[in-house]
Amino acid sequence: MTALSEWDSKRRLGAALPRPAEVLARSRAEAQQFAANVNGPIVAKASGVAHKTEGGLVRLGLRAADVGAAWDALAAAGDGTVLLAEQIEAELELIVGGYRDPGFGPLVTVGIGGIAAEIFGDVVAILAPPEPGEVAAAVGRLAGHRLLAGVRGAPAVDLDALERIVGAVSELLISDPRVTEVDCNPVMVRRGVPLVADALVVLNGTDTQP
Repeated sequence: MTALSEWDSKRRLGAALPRPAEVLARSRAEAQQFAANVNGPIVAKASGVAHKTEGGLVRLGLRAADVGAAWDALAAAGDGTVLLAEQIEAELELIVGGYRDPGFGPLVTVGIGGIAAEIFGDVVAILAPPEPGEVAAAVGRLAGHRLLAGVRGAPAVDLDALERIVGAVSELLISDPRVTEVDCNPVMVRRGVPLVADALVVLNGTDTQP
């Protein structure tokens, strides 16, 4: 089994995947240039390292002035590159995933993320590829489906954007039989728009694609 990096996982899911502004910075200057164009806090993650959070290799709440030093430290701890992204302040977290069921074939899953995911396991499964309108119908079966409609003044989740994420996972599972698992977690909902903040693609075999 081969677990792709976050950057390569998102690349494999396609350019149309809704996600935060981000860059795989290969130099301190590239990191600083990205930071200068982001209006708000930045998250930086070392690349090529497993268990980044546990190893202290994820930096949150960075300002542009902090990015150069963060790049130096994280690049040295990883493979020489650092993934930088705008930090999302979300009103809701979702999870979207996919796997191959021995009986049904490729399935895509959608659920409520965050602490609720660990406690309640509020997830529904959809056969890939989903039929038109099937994603909206599926999320309507979630126990926490009312959260997606917007609560306490929060906007409703953009289901078209959520369908694009589900579609990207579905397409990858169908197009590449080596893909055994996809995990988009968390999917951060900001002002109603779901954005894939982290992703993992697992292959059965070695990744040989550029």
